[in-house]
Amino acid sequence: KWILAYTSFSPLFPLLGSERLPELVKVEEISQTIDSENFTVQNSVQFAVPLATTSVTTNAKFEVRSPKRVQIKFEEGIIGTPQLTDSIVLPEKVEFLGQNIDLSPFKSVITSVQNAASSVARTISERPPWKISINNDNAQSWLLTTYLDEELKISRADGGGIFLLIKEGSSS
Repeated sequence: KWILAYTSFSPLFPLLGSERLPELVKVEEISQTIDSENFTVQNSVQFAVPLATTSVTTNAKFEVRSPKRVQIKFEEGIIGTPQLTDSIVLPEKVEFLGQNIDLSPFKSVITSVQNAASSVARTISERPPWKISINNDNAQSWLLTTYLDEELKISRADGGGIFLLIKEGSSS
C-alpha cells in the first residue's frame, strides 16, 4: 500500500486543499494498493466527518507495457458504506457568559439522541457499498514510474500529473 504525499495532478487539488472542502469533511488518506499477481490496482480516498468515516475507491486492471510503463483501465468505482466512529460526550458543565451551567439534566436527552443515532448508523453500516461499473473506453490512462525503491515511488500520468507516494509504514 502506497500513501500519496504529493501530486501535481490538478483534479486531486480539491481533495488536497482543505479550504475547498466543506469544513466538517476531512480527507484522512489517499492511497494506492497494487496487486502484481492479479494485475490490479486500487486507488482509495478515506474521508472523515463527525461521527463517521467513508471512502471512495476505484478498481482498475493494469497491463505492463515496458519495465517502467503500465496501461491502466478503470473498471469500477465504489462508494463505501459510512462507518460510525465516535459517540457524543457531554461535559458535566460549561461556562457561558461567566456562568457555570450544569448540563447533567440534558444527559438523558443526549443519551436518547445518541442511541437513536447509533441505531440509524448501525442500519446504514449494514448496507453494502455502492458499486458503479465503469464501461467506458476513455476510462484508461498510462503511468510511467520514474523512480522506485522500497519506500518511495514517483510516477507521471499521461496528462503530465506527477504522483509522489510513500510506502505505508516506511520511515520517510
